[in-house]
Amino acid sequence: MKSSEIKALSVEELKDKISSSEKALQSLKFGNAISPIENPMQIRDVRRLVARLKTELHARDLEALKGKAGSGDLTNLNAKAFMADNKFDSTINLAKVKKVIKVAGK
Repeated sequence: MKSSEIKALSVEELKDKISSSEKALQSLKFGNAISPIENPMQIRDVRRLVARLKTELHARDLEALKGKAGSGDLTNLNAKAFMADNKFDSTINLAKVKKVIKVAGK
């Protein structure tokens, strides 16, 4: 899957693709452990696809954060409450939110 195709996917499609690719990766790993698969490079390709998809999802979450911080909706004072209210699709913690606020404030 090309990066342009990944960027064209919606957030829900990204989540679905990540879950299906992770399941495929797990089955490839198990299949290879039981008996060697024909093309073991498939494992690497699927693992990299999962990484690309997760990277795109994380980038979208960060862009949304930058937009909120840039508009003034998100500040250091309400960052903790913001984190409690919003569930992100990727691994964004309070330290990252504060870093984005700091960068957007400059």
